[in-house]
Amino acid sequence: MMRVKAILKNIFVVVLTLHLMTAGSAAANIISVNNGAGQTTDFTTIQAAVSAANPGDEIVVKPGIYEENIVINKRISIVSESGNFSDTIVRAADVSQDIFGVWANGVSIKGFGISGSNSAGIHVFEFTDCSIENNKLFNNSCGIDLYIMSSGNTLDNNEISDCVTGISLGGSLYNNLSNNLILKCSNGISLFDSSNNILENNTISQNTEGIYLTGESNGNTLIGNTIILNKKSGLHIYETSNNLIYNNCFNNTVNVESQMDSDTNLWNITKTKGINIAGGPYLGGNLWARPDGTVYPEKTRDVDLDGIIDSQYNIESSQFIDHLPLKGVESVVLTVNNSTGPVADFTSIQDAIENALPGDTILIYPGVYEENIDIYVTNLTLTSESASRGDTIVKAASSLDDIFYIVADGVTIHGLNIVGPIDSYSAGIHLNGVKYCNIESNQLSNSNNNTIQDIFSGNSSSPFNNSGSNAGFGIRLDSSSSNLLGNNTVSGNGTSILLRNSTENMLLNNSASGGNHGIWIDSSSNNTLDGNILSNNKVGAFLKTSSGNVLNNSKVSNNTDSGINLWYSVGNTLSNSTASKNKNSIVLRNSSENLLNNNTVSDNDYGVWMYSSSNDNELNDNRASNNQIGIHVKGSSGNTLTGNTALNSTGSGISVWDSVENAIINNAASNNYVSIYLQNASKSTLFSNVVSGSNYGMWIAFSSNNNLSDNSVSNNKFGFYLKNSSDNRLSSNQANSNSRYGIYLGFSRNNILNSNKIISNSEYGLYQWDSGNSSIYNNYFNNAKNIFLQGSNTGTSLNTTLTPAKNIVDGVYLGGNFWATPKGDGFSQTHADENGDGICDVTYAVNVESIDYLPLAGSRTTN
Repeated sequence: MMRVKAILKNIFVVVLTLHLMTAGSAAANIISVNNGAGQTTDFTTIQAAVSAANPGDEIVVKPGIYEENIVINKRISIVSESGNFSDTIVRAADVSQDIFGVWANGVSIKGFGISGSNSAGIHVFEFTDCSIENNKLFNNSCGIDLYIMSSGNTLDNNEISDCVTGISLGGSLYNNLSNNLILKCSNGISLFDSSNNILENNTISQNTEGIYLTGESNGNTLIGNTIILNKKSGLHIYETSNNLIYNNCFNNTVNVESQMDSDTNLWNITKTKGINIAGGPYLGGNLWARPDGTVYPEKTRDVDLDGIIDSQYNIESSQFIDHLPLKGVESVVLTVNNSTGPVADFTSIQDAIENALPGDTILIYPGVYEENIDIYVTNLTLTSESASRGDTIVKAASSLDDIFYIVADGVTIHGLNIVGPIDSYSAGIHLNGVKYCNIESNQLSNSNNNTIQDIFSGNSSSPFNNSGSNAGFGIRLDSSSSNLLGNNTVSGNGTSILLRNSTENMLLNNSASGGNHGIWIDSSSNNTLDGNILSNNKVGAFLKTSSGNVLNNSKVSNNTDSGINLWYSVGNTLSNSTASKNKNSIVLRNSSENLLNNNTVSDNDYGVWMYSSSNDNELNDNRASNNQIGIHVKGSSGNTLTGNTALNSTGSGISVWDSVENAIINNAASNNYVSIYLQNASKSTLFSNVVSGSNYGMWIAFSSNNNLSDNSVSNNKFGFYLKNSSDNRLSSNQANSNSRYGIYLGFSRNNILNSNKIISNSEYGLYQWDSGNSSIYNNYFNNAKNIFLQGSNTGTSLNTTLTPAKNIVDGVYLGGNFWATPKGDGFSQTHADENGDGICDVTYAVNVESIDYLPLAGSRTTN
């Protein structure tokens, strides 16, 4: 057996060499895939793109859900366009098959959510040099499976959960598994007969078994992995040897389980200078702990403070020995009290900090502490001793400085009442260049009424004049990432919460009120704001030159200027939020490619207002009610409004002004003064909207080259109202039961009306005034008065050339229109068609200049 495997290893080296020598040099092509609405792409399925691709091509997949099983048999790259596995999902069409089956060298798969296979999410069969990166794999039998001599591959930064096996290597060599997160699987990473692989900086947590090495899985390196909270064991070794296992963090009830083990596995390297996984200054062995708080070896010392425990560790009472076990962080609780009550270690918070070490906790008793505090100790926790955050008060000793100034990572501030006064540049809590801090359950307020100053470069950075508002910042982050701000109440500051040049922070369930800005995100990306309450500010949430942020489940109300305001900000998501009783609830200025989804805006001047080149935004399933204007687009192009509801607007439900190439699709608008209004707008698409109960269903003014199709406009005063608008097309619409006109054309030339149903309108089906050169054919009229022509309508045609095609009453020719009345005495109902071609035998003259030469025949009515 050993000899056979040695031969296989030699074959692998030869194959890899030939692969590198014969790699093609042809220029790569980019092939696009999209199975949803929007931009036209090369293919609608990934498999079709793979089949058409040549070696070296790149397939770019746009966001969407793809139900496929994909077989890859050539050297290509398949990447999601967004790079975000949450919006580009590939699900198994056949759950018994792999989702991605890789049968070629040099394949790359990046940026997908992959789920639903009873086999593998990604399966590589005997191939090399593949790269699997930045994917999320869940609910598969196996997340990623490298099978039989699948060697020299890279698996990096993938998230894998809820699988039987997260990553499986069977008979595979020289692969690199790094920065992956594997949790809630039966086996996190399983190696069978797989040697010389590197497992580095992975997090393996909450699985039944973390890492399983079995068979001849020899010579592997495990370094920098976090292996924690796995139920049965962190690392299971069965018949393996010569593995190098160091600088890992083990924290499981059973860290190592071994069967038929060999003592030739190495559990440490020579002591080497470098930051280890526990934060110490030297590399050596591993950090050993258990969930009950035990750190191993117990009752040992690190006399020389090198981060290496001074005695070896006999691992799990086995023959395995870690000769250089790492020292874990042992926290100390320091107490602070400056009033009556228990005697404490210190009477000031700053004194406690100066005596603290990384990982310590400072417990603060109720009282009033007048201090400005600098925090420079990492992983330090400051918390109130009382369950009530109101009685542990930290008050600014100087208004010219921050109350808390944090320049260390991992700091927690919890349960404090932090009060001013502070001046315009200062903050209650200021994080500068830090990460992993937790600011939770604090109360911050400012009693100073000075004018807030612009802390940036001139007045251009601030959208409003700030005179007369409160000064300072509640919580301020500068160049800080991956911090948590949760359940804080911030009030009375110039800006309650400011993020500047700060990324990937989480702001959860905070309340911000009574200032100029509730939350201000400036030049900051990929932050998550969820469940925040923003009220009684000038602006609730303000995003400036910021991208990739998510605002979700916000409650935004009673802000005097705007609820949520985006300036020059791209690619943000605003969803599932309610905004009411603001002057304007959601405002976008020069902000493009944002997604507004499932928000409710009510009782505002403007529900949603996009202007000044706010292009290519998507508004889906939002609800605007009881506003002056529900949704307003001005000076912006390429926006798509789909599935929105606009109700009870005193002005317009949805309006588009001075804009081009916008799409209004599948929206419902009712009980507005004007439900959908285009003013000086061109090349827009209005498709499948339902409009009712308004003075004007759709009002098109000074607008050209728009396409209105498949809309239902009923029970309004006017259905379609076109004024001073030319070169528009109205097709396949329904204009029914409107109290005056179904369609009105006033001073509007060169328009096309075809295949519309215009039924039961009270005054006229079509009213045309000074609107010449219009083409009106294949429409179904059934009104007491179908058409009225006023003024000059020269050049208007009531029919097209006789053409073989199905017409609106199921006849076999296109020609003119079908003219009916509810009483059954309409022209088309009463005139003969002797030859049965579906065209009346005589022409229908509306007046001397408007004649339908090919009126459709028949007695049928349609609704």
